[in-house]
Amino acid sequence: MALFGALSTSRSGLINTGAALSVIGNNIANVGTVGFKGSRTEFADLISADAGGEIGKVGLGSRIGAVRTLFTQGAIESTGRSLDLSIQGQGFFVLREGLGQVYTRAGNFQLTADGVVTNLQGDPLQGIPLNPDGTAKAGISDVSVAGLTAEARATVNSNLRGNLQADAPLKGPFDPTSFQSAIDTSDYFTSVRVFDSLGKAHDMNLFFTRTGTNAWAVNIGVDAGDTGGTAGQLQIVNSGGSLTFNTDGTVNTVAGNVATASFTGATANQQITFDLGSAGQLDGLGQFSGPSGINFVAQDGFGAGGLTSISVDGSGVLTATFDNGQTRPLFQLSVARFPNPEGLISAGNQTFRSSIASGPAAIATAGTQGNGTVVSSALEQSNVQIAQEFIDLISTQRSFQANTRVITASDTLLGDLINIVR
Repeated sequence: MALFGALSTSRSGLINTGAALSVIGNNIANVGTVGFKGSRTEFADLISADAGGEIGKVGLGSRIGAVRTLFTQGAIESTGRSLDLSIQGQGFFVLREGLGQVYTRAGNFQLTADGVVTNLQGDPLQGIPLNPDGTAKAGISDVSVAGLTAEARATVNSNLRGNLQADAPLKGPFDPTSFQSAIDTSDYFTSVRVFDSLGKAHDMNLFFTRTGTNAWAVNIGVDAGDTGGTAGQLQIVNSGGSLTFNTDGTVNTVAGNVATASFTGATANQQITFDLGSAGQLDGLGQFSGPSGINFVAQDGFGAGGLTSISVDGSGVLTATFDNGQTRPLFQLSVARFPNPEGLISAGNQTFRSSIASGPAAIATAGTQGNGTVVSSALEQSNVQIAQEFIDLISTQRSFQANTRVITASDTLLGDLINIVR
């Protein structure tokens, strides 16, 4: 009887609109979930049946054709936290889950006690380890910053820029007997911090003594205690240091600007070249009538350093910064793309697994092969549009109510039919 068919048809409508309400409710519940991708319920009609002698005229109700996950871009909001990452464009972060992989757009990562970068569920972020020069050195592995230190590097070169007073009084000859006598017989004295092969800092003391017109003696010394001698005594570590200038104040000749020292416990006879300027140029020291002074000092050594922070650039390169001022690339974060992202299977916690429908993951780097770029210190928010969800909620609610009215009407008609029989 057609009345019973109407009841069955309306029942399917109630079940399916109820399921659609659950999808909408889940979307609304996750409007504040980082990296969440909203879903949409898509209905399909059931196969039509023979009714009243006309085949295909009356259907049997509806069914849920698909609950489709929508991978539209969510809004990216800055957080200022270095381990908050997002992808602007296509692609997913790759995580290791057991022996397999899952994929996510939620970039609120954390650092575990053992130095591994994971999501909130403890799945390690995946990337390619890099050599100090930025080239890959291995396959995909867990991103870890455990035990990272920056190795020390001995100073080899140092550069000074400044002025030596052209009309400074003649204080020489230079007397290296003690630090005080050396200072007293110098027209200008400065110190440069250098490092040995173990990363220990030492002060190289440079004494400039004017010996004549446009001519200067240059003596370089260290505390003898740094080289195994008596602490507090001056040890000269260069030989025949001299500096002459042209009449325009530029450097003419430089000699004896290489210091050789054997610091205790470090590499013997460490040589440090002091760049005081090029002939005919003002790229180092100059000689003019103003007071003597140094306005720039540089050297290429540094001590050992511990990790202070990490950062990620747009291509997904994770770089470490150490407390000695050095930086080093560590990992190239992996980014995965799929032929059909809507075919991914939700694994919960904003993660997905690949399926036959999605196709295999193509893992590359951010900013290449159509992959989006990584935005550091920012998170992709849920792509749920709350206004649209409320509109869908009202529409689905009305559909649910309409199906209940059909059931009520069918029940009334059945009651009337029964009363007629009586």
